[in-house]
Amino acid sequence: MRIHFAVVLVSVSSLFVAPVGWMAIARDDSRSAERAKLPEPSLTVASLNIAKETNADKIVHEISAAPAIRDSDVLFLQEVVCEKGSSVAQDVAERLARQVTFASPDPATAASTGGVAILSRNAIRDVTVRKLKAENLVFRSRHRIALAATVDTPVGTIRAVTAHLDTRINPGERLVQLQPAIDEAQAFSGPSIIGGDFNTNDMQWVSNIVPVPFPGWQASRVRALMASKGFHTPFETRRATFDHLGMQLDWIYTNTLRAAASGIVPLDFSDHHAIWTQFTTRAAAH
Repeated sequence: MRIHFAVVLVSVSSLFVAPVGWMAIARDDSRSAERAKLPEPSLTVASLNIAKETNADKIVHEISAAPAIRDSDVLFLQEVVCEKGSSVAQDVAERLARQVTFASPDPATAASTGGVAILSRNAIRDVTVRKLKAENLVFRSRHRIALAATVDTPVGTIRAVTAHLDTRINPGERLVQLQPAIDEAQAFSGPSIIGGDFNTNDMQWVSNIVPVPFPGWQASRVRALMASKGFHTPFETRRATFDHLGMQLDWIYTNTLRAAASGIVPLDFSDHHAIWTQFTTRAAAH
């Protein structure tokens, strides 16, 4: 995600207009916790906005230095570039010896920088692409989609769903936009996982243009709304997943699995951090 704030209808590309007293929070380069050693099988799911990076070797090199991401059973990618019918996700999957499914929100004849992908150690089947509600952002509006697939994992068959939501919308609109992904997950008879870049920035947006600071508000509201639909995340305390202002934009949610461990891994090629969660089938305590 690149946030573009509009002040007096002027877009300031790749910069943040922050209120007095706010400062950009430096990238946290400490490595995240390790996966838990468990007596039962577990499933590790990771998610990463690759920020339109087209160099698959660079992506794989950094992912390979982060064991929880490298060894994940399922990996969600957002902002995936596709040119001439081939996406960088396919190149990454080939290098990591993974199965892959990719979808673009743009017309089939157009190149895309906003694709989403699911990589898996095991076969991917029953792939569905769902259009998300279009939001009129006044400028830089985009098409948005959710990508869903059924995957066999060490804890059984799951429904994996990834999405990339709009930036300049508020929590209620965010849940409406995410609803097709939630529908896909709820329609599955077994465990489901929803992950991706939900863009839960720290702003309330007036007319989808003017940002009004309200630190942490979007993330906590979206967590509460997701919980009301039966989905929970291990990322319950504020932890930055984005290089600027310490914002928490990226998420992994599940409806029935239990999170045994989770972490956040900064990567040099992206302004987002990779996130991961290790799940087991033991009932979650809520």
